[in-house]
Amino acid sequence: MKAYEALLAWKARMPKLPVGVDCTLSILQVCLRDREWTSKIDNGELPMYCENDLSLIYSTTIMRFLNHFCNIGHTKQTSLFQIAKHLRIPEWIVSLRHQAAHGCELPSIGVLRIAINILLHWLHDEYWAAEARMIEKCYMKEANMLEEKEELEEIQAFTDLIELWTAVSLYIDAGYKLVSNLPEVQLREVLQDLWIYMLSQYYGKTADNDDKYIFIHGKTLKINKEYNLKDAKALLLSEISMHLTESKSLITIPKKSDIICNVLLKNEAFLPNIDVMQIFQQKGKKNIDLNKKILPPDMLRFWKDIIFLLHNKKILDILISKLLSIINQEQESKERRTLATLWISSIIYSFIQLDLAQNISHTMEYKQTKEGIKLVAKSVLNQHLKEFVHHNHPYLRNVLWLDISSTIPYFLTDINFLSKLLLHINEFSARLIEPILKFVSPKIEVQTTKHLLNLLKIYTFQKYNNEDNRSNNDICEQKIFTIEDFDASSIRNDAKIYKKQCAAKTKDTYLLTDQIIRNLHWKPASFDTLLPHQWIECPIGLLPWQMDSLKSLEPLEELNPSKHPVSILDSQIIAGIINRKSLKMQSRIKWEKVLRKKRRMERKHNRDITDIIMNRALEIAKK
Repeated sequence: MKAYEALLAWKARMPKLPVGVDCTLSILQVCLRDREWTSKIDNGELPMYCENDLSLIYSTTIMRFLNHFCNIGHTKQTSLFQIAKHLRIPEWIVSLRHQAAHGCELPSIGVLRIAINILLHWLHDEYWAAEARMIEKCYMKEANMLEEKEELEEIQAFTDLIELWTAVSLYIDAGYKLVSNLPEVQLREVLQDLWIYMLSQYYGKTADNDDKYIFIHGKTLKINKEYNLKDAKALLLSEISMHLTESKSLITIPKKSDIICNVLLKNEAFLPNIDVMQIFQQKGKKNIDLNKKILPPDMLRFWKDIIFLLHNKKILDILISKLLSIINQEQESKERRTLATLWISSIIYSFIQLDLAQNISHTMEYKQTKEGIKLVAKSVLNQHLKEFVHHNHPYLRNVLWLDISSTIPYFLTDINFLSKLLLHINEFSARLIEPILKFVSPKIEVQTTKHLLNLLKIYTFQKYNNEDNRSNNDICEQKIFTIEDFDASSIRNDAKIYKKQCAAKTKDTYLLTDQIIRNLHWKPASFDTLLPHQWIECPIGLLPWQMDSLKSLEPLEELNPSKHPVSILDSQIIAGIINRKSLKMQSRIKWEKVLRKKRRMERKHNRDITDIIMNRALEIAKK
């Protein structure tokens, strides 16, 4: 009733309603009229001929429904039966329409009620469900557009900041000191705008003197008389940090983490090609050796501020997982996969160094506290720890020195992570196993670790390392067998002999077509069961040795037992009742073929200005 009254209001405002709305109004009208009259006709309050009036209203509604829908799209020139088949309307309802329009008698009231209920079900799935989605889309469009705009702006902001930071760092390595001396006009303008903005937002003075400072995110940056590139680099890093900690945006922190990691992986200086890699080579060396365990020291120093920031924001584990995905993708280039391996290895060795430093620090603090000695200042302790670790572990001298108060990611100690890495091992990921074995818990024995590493080298076709296993001669001298080492001739002969023996055992006196027994599980029937009269007396569907009766078979249960007997009264069919369980909130009709909609062409985006700045900085850094 509420739906009917709402549609009547629509009809009063707009006499020419859409086809789906108009047909729904007509069906609701006849259903409500049927519910009102049927009980009165059964009780004798209304004469019996009122049922004929209901049939007439039903027939008119069905005819109007089919006439309306046969005129949509490009279906005007086809027959009504073809249109109904195309729109998935039952064919018998079209026949019902023809009987009502051209027959001598109207269809029975029960059949008309069933047809109306089916059409109401059809309208729900094909019209109102789609309309509900469109209304929801209309309401959510503005919010979605705002969220997409925020996300695109966030991605673009991260990309611009990282590329600007990279360009400034490249110019610093190339020997440039002041912003005013930069050869790129656009980069100078961008950095000057950033400087003016920072001064307007975070400007301040100290109480002791008249020096000017910028206070941003707990850090103090002194303002020099001349705007140099190191100040610009620090400001850009502060902006990146601010974007990662900003809570006003609709984008969550995990999304921001993914964004900045994806931006880094696309950066030409983070995973560079051979040409760009020469920027980070040490003096006196012609080529960079990518077979080492970690990245070149100059490259680590170049990116250390970004790595420290990611570690401080607890994003470094996400970067490692994305680098692992690059290593496991065969379509990636060998150089890119190698650099991703070196990045992960360098980070893991930094965590090994952090673990050693923390253990030594805890031991020193315990001894000082126990002996009543005054604790050393943090900066002095940090320097002593660094010298001590590098003296006892020289291979860690070129890795990044992380903050001693930071934590080590949990996944490095998880043996399940190591197991997954071993199950999907390749020539690149095999280089990561050795440093990860130092973290995994529970600890693996030294001998087991050596065997595992040698096994990985064999599996990945690397050189077998005998230097560390000279004492274990029984393993080193043991030959590694291949398929060619096996003599398959004796195995084949044994197989042939076994087949002949099986054939001799199963050979029988029955006459077969080609004397070959193909299936040992089948046995010939006895001679008695092959008599013709036994097959003649056997009922259809039974074999001679089975029972000749079907009395033992239980009757099949009804899958959908009916609530009412088959001879149900027409008046007991309730008009407008739909089984909600059978409703589908999606269309089964390919409306694109009916309405012939055209696809919109996607627009191409112009290249951003930061790409030009980045490429220019790379060229100058190479020279």
